Amino acid sequence: MKIFIALLTFIILPFTAFTQKLNDANSFEKAIALSQKNKKPLLLIIAIPAKYATNTTVNSALYDAEVVKKIKENFVVFETDREDTTIAPIITTYKIRSFPSYIFMHATKDVFHSDFGLSSSKNKYLTMVDKALELSKEKSITDLEKEYLANKNDNTILKKLIELRRKNGITNNAELIELYANNLRISDLNDYQTILFILQAGPLADGNAYKLTFTNREIRQNIYKNEPVQVRVDINNAIIQNTLINAVKTKNVLQAQAAANITRSTNSTNYQAGIKNAANNMLYYYRSVKDTSNYIRNAIQYYDAYYMNISSDSIKRIEARQRQTAIERSRPMPMANSKTVSREKLDSLMKANPGSIRTETRTTTTAVSMANSYANELNNAAWTFYETGTKNINHLLKAVTWSTRSIELNATSGYYDTLAHLFYKLGYFEQAIKTQQTAINQAKIEGRPHENLQDVLRKIKSKEL
Repeated sequence: MKIFIALLTFIILPFTAFTQKLNDANSFEKAIALSQKNKKPLLLIIAIPAKYATNTTVNSALYDAEVVKKIKENFVVFETDREDTTIAPIITTYKIRSFPSYIFMHATKDVFHSDFGLSSSKNKYLTMVDKALELSKEKSITDLEKEYLANKNDNTILKKLIELRRKNGITNNAELIELYANNLRISDLNDYQTILFILQAGPLADGNAYKLTFTNREIRQNIYKNEPVQVRVDINNAIIQNTLINAVKTKNVLQAQAAANITRSTNSTNYQAGIKNAANNMLYYYRSVKDTSNYIRNAIQYYDAYYMNISSDSIKRIEARQRQTAIERSRPMPMANSKTVSREKLDSLMKANPGSIRTETRTTTTAVSMANSYANELNNAAWTFYETGTKNINHLLKAVTWSTRSIELNATSGYYDTLAHLFYKLGYFEQAIKTQQTAINQAKIEGRPHENLQDVLRKIKSKEL
């Protein structure tokens, strides 16, 4: 079974599928071509797929006549959903996480404004369009790139380019900040805002720009002491992510280790968490560059140390205590001098004067299930071992151990499917058949489609998997 995503990282607002009343083209590339031809910016509307849409009827003012007229007069429109692979680079580059999203861009695919959500008020959309029209007249990323290429010694233009990219959600500016830092004078590094600007651009952990931020340690310390927590978190995340991405791209293990070192150091209040996260970063690197030998060796240490060091029963007991604590915290605290009223007295009061009794509805929010989280991680690790194509019996048996534990924690059809694949790989065909049949039965209970699972069972029986 393919790797499961433990947490949904997208914000999906309740809505029904768009009916595509605004579409000017039937593909993203045709919409771009039309944008170029008509010399109009493009409005890309990204919804979630219709199969995930709720049954709730939403009266979106996006299709109000006045809104439609204004959009059509000023933009080429392409409506699609987030499973459209042609817009995947846009979603990734500009960190689009909320849907439905409204992405305004030039024909060069430079995004200059974005918004999201549904509203029954047309003012939301009219204001959004007005803002987009205003921003469309400003210099685009492509414009600033051309200006910079014409004068590579002009740090003012380069700074504007980096700022615009960051404003539009592009966090990977590592290459540009290296160029910017190379043009700085030593005296520039005594400026708080300059150091902050370099850090927020997400420099490579082993790059010159990052090293220059240590020139004035007092400024750097003040940044990490005084800037809002989210700013500091964003800085660290950008540095780590950009460094890892570049390490994978260049297959530079030393650079990956530099990213892991920063990951470890940013968890100063929880050293063990820092070690774990750093190890996870290295697993990501080895898996991404297909260094199977190092991936398997490190994965065995990682998952045994962090996910197999506690029994299933212990995890469930901890989870039960966490749930009970959450329930206790959600209970309203009794007010001073308050009196307890019996159920009979309360019923009598409500019958006599229904409007005199006020009721409250409370919502309890619980943390992500520890058991489900562990199960998901172990299943993903087991499946990744299967995908490596390893024929090493010890490695496959290790994956079976992880897969079995994932089922103990959360017996889902997908996890049984993973175990069946591993049994097949080991040549345990009867066990593979039984386990895959269990996966199918479980999928029926879960109300999930099971055609793919049936197909796998057929291949197991015919030994064609």
